Amino acid sequence: MVIIRQINRVFWIYLLIAVLCFPAYAKTNPHRNPMKDYSFKIPRGLEPNVKFWKDIYSKYTTRQSVIHDARDLSVVYEVVDLDPNASRRRNQRRINAVIAKYKKALRNLSRKQKNSRLTQFEKRVKKIAKGSYYRASRNLRAQKGQKDRFRDGLIRSGMYEARINQIFEEFGLPQALTVLPHVESSFQIGAYSSAGAAGIWQFTRGTGRLFMKVGYEVDERRDPILATYAAAKLLKLNYETLRSWPLAVTAYNHGLEGMKRAKRRHGSDLGKIVKSYKNRTFGFASRNFYSEFLAALEVAHNYKKYFPGLKKAPPQRLVSFKFKDYIDVRTANNYFKMTPDEIAEYNPALRPPVLSGSKRIPKGFIFKAPENKVKNLAAYYRQIPKKHKHGRQIRSKWYTVRRGDNLSKIASRFRTSVWKLKRLNNIGRSNRIYKGQVLRLPDPYNSSKSIRVAKASNKVKRTVTKKPQTPKETVSYKVRKYDSLSRVAKRFNTSPMMLTRINNLRDPDSLFPGQVLKIPKSVIVSQAVEASKKVAPVKRNTAIKNFDIKVEKGNQKKAPEVDFSDVKIKIADINGTPPRKLNKNRPAFLPVSFVSSEKTRSPVGIITVDFDETLSHFADWAGLSILELRRFNNLSRKATLHVNQKIKVPFRRRTPAVFEERRQEYHRAIQEDFFSNYRVQKVIVKNVRKGETVWEICNEMYFIPFWLLGNYNPGKDINELKPNDSIIIPMVTPIKTEAA
Repeated sequence: MVIIRQINRVFWIYLLIAVLCFPAYAKTNPHRNPMKDYSFKIPRGLEPNVKFWKDIYSKYTTRQSVIHDARDLSVVYEVVDLDPNASRRRNQRRINAVIAKYKKALRNLSRKQKNSRLTQFEKRVKKIAKGSYYRASRNLRAQKGQKDRFRDGLIRSGMYEARINQIFEEFGLPQALTVLPHVESSFQIGAYSSAGAAGIWQFTRGTGRLFMKVGYEVDERRDPILATYAAAKLLKLNYETLRSWPLAVTAYNHGLEGMKRAKRRHGSDLGKIVKSYKNRTFGFASRNFYSEFLAALEVAHNYKKYFPGLKKAPPQRLVSFKFKDYIDVRTANNYFKMTPDEIAEYNPALRPPVLSGSKRIPKGFIFKAPENKVKNLAAYYRQIPKKHKHGRQIRSKWYTVRRGDNLSKIASRFRTSVWKLKRLNNIGRSNRIYKGQVLRLPDPYNSSKSIRVAKASNKVKRTVTKKPQTPKETVSYKVRKYDSLSRVAKRFNTSPMMLTRINNLRDPDSLFPGQVLKIPKSVIVSQAVEASKKVAPVKRNTAIKNFDIKVEKGNQKKAPEVDFSDVKIKIADINGTPPRKLNKNRPAFLPVSFVSSEKTRSPVGIITVDFDETLSHFADWAGLSILELRRFNNLSRKATLHVNQKIKVPFRRRTPAVFEERRQEYHRAIQEDFFSNYRVQKVIVKNVRKGETVWEICNEMYFIPFWLLGNYNPGKDINELKPNDSIIIPMVTPIKTEAA
């Protein structure tokens, strides 16, 4: 009993001391939140990887390519200096030749005996290489330097880093995570990968839809602040699930489910996972993502050491207002006193259909403007007349090209002209379209449909504006190659908006060679004629003969000079210069067929699942819940859709026409985004090897989306490829890189 009493006494004494000392300990202990105050250290075994990426970010520029071992980043064979004046293809051929040289030497070393005579080059390679020479020959890889790109990203980051830090503080996340955009995009708002990831945080469509609006009119992945909220939510979810920041950061690239599998097999040691985890999707990018993050963290936090004299851009000062109606972009331009470039720059979430005027700025959109130019957006918004505020979006009408179609047939079918189809869909002089291409039909067809719907509902009255009067004298000009509306306007001393109005241009960015424009006879033309008379006694038309000009008469009315021609976000040629045999491609998706069902009195459509489509998409387009669709199709919670699978969709809340429109817009947006950033350079034929999967072909070998590979192989199920199957591979190249 005495011993028990003594133990109790000691226990209560220690408890009293703990209670008295805890507040002081808590006050002095800075590590109260393990999630927020985590110290990011290099996991054991990843030190060479982090050093390699530090060199990539701070030592080698984009004009240098490092030939290295993909598994052991401490092995660097050579740094190839690229020719800045050469084309991308020429530099790539040079890199391939260097890799082939090292591969040949490593293969020779793997075959030669210990005492065999070696060339000087083979002796050098032998000193560098580690482990099996044959395995090293298969691990050769080229990594382009990023020093200049990282430097530009540091400058751009100044515009957003204060707000990004504030958002991560609100979520209780480590501030170190805010450097991830340096790894993903170098803070380029318009960054777009061949896999479909967009924005500074590089969200894919599927992941982005979990946290943001990703649609045809608005894509919030491109807004750096809205995407930051989504990134904070995703990173917090990853950490709360994995309970490890190295794993949570890697999951940002590899996916949460993939890292959960890796943790179950190898534990929470990322160094061990990188070394031992075998999975077809856990490739070079996923293995190195955390090492890239640590390297970027070191360079970004010590940028003055690595980039002396660098000054970051000043933070953006913006005002915002949530729209209560649907507003045309030209209305916003006129009443907010902003140029089209400014609207696109400060509202990067708006997609090209809205910026070109074919769609309205959606109701509920948070519009942003520079603080130094627009003090009170709400006041400006109240000045907009009711006739310019709309209660609904402009309806889209799409057509999916079928086998045997051409532009003439489609134009005749929908009572329009080939010229209008080409202008609206940015089709070049070749008039080439392909099976499965989604074409937008001209506005007269769409507007007539919209008017009938408005009259029937008696709720929304469509405002018909009078056609603006043209100047008294106009001249005709035939568009040349490389012409833009602003270039033509500048040549004739007029405004792009004037040209847009007198030519009834719906999309000013879609000029094509051979197109004839009406141009007001300006002072500059008269001056040219007078100047030519002074030089030599020639006829009046001689001075302007090269412009193919003739005079026409009309009514003159002054138009506001608003430049819509140089908007930075443009829709590129949707064809993407496809090859000659692309007319064999399958449709983007098969038409909907209907069946009767005892489960519902509403029509039921049978949908053939296409690439990038999920049950969530079908539910959203049909106005249903995912649970409703699962029950209707007897699908379990773990069931996933696969391409060409048949799904039944009841149309009890939305009509098949609305479902079709939203589905078309979804696929159209994917095509627009891809072909605005990439073009198909050529095609090759590949025989599938044993063990190769479609995921490896698309994501590790050729970096192309699944839907593009499917379009070039219409008669095959690319998800069921077998060894020795021949498939067509479209080789894509970045448009922006070529332009640079």
